[in-house]
Amino acid sequence: MDNPKLIISEKERDLMRSWIIGHNAPDIQVRNSLDHLYKELDSADVRKEEDMPADVVRVCSIVDVGMPAGRKNDLQLVMHADADLKQNKLSVLSVLGSALIGYRQGASIVWKLPQGDQTITLERVDNSRCDISALKA
Repeated sequence: MDNPKLIISEKERDLMRSWIIGHNAPDIQVRNSLDHLYKELDSADVRKEEDMPADVVRVCSIVDVGMPAGRKNDLQLVMHADADLKQNKLSVLSVLGSALIGYRQGASIVWKLPQGDQTITLERVDNSRCDISALKA
């Protein structure tokens, strides 16, 4: 099964590329996941900020996801330096974070997680508190 095409803003695509290149991945699974995301960015549907759909996962989105191991609620995707799983803040450079970025609410994504290939369903995407203009490289 092929994943849907990523939808990403120009700014986020450029930031994600620079973050991936500059990130020293702690293990091979994270590196492989980031390499996969980097390749997906090449074929992504890149849009201007004003043309971004409201239900796309972005670097600031709060999401609920369904996974074989159970549902995860209220995860916020954040820049790597701001990640804190105790506060449900998930790095976009983590395996799960890189799997979610750029997909729309309702999408089912197959991604290689530590447990192997898993289907992740984006059940809810909330961008009401996003401020993409505040993101920095």
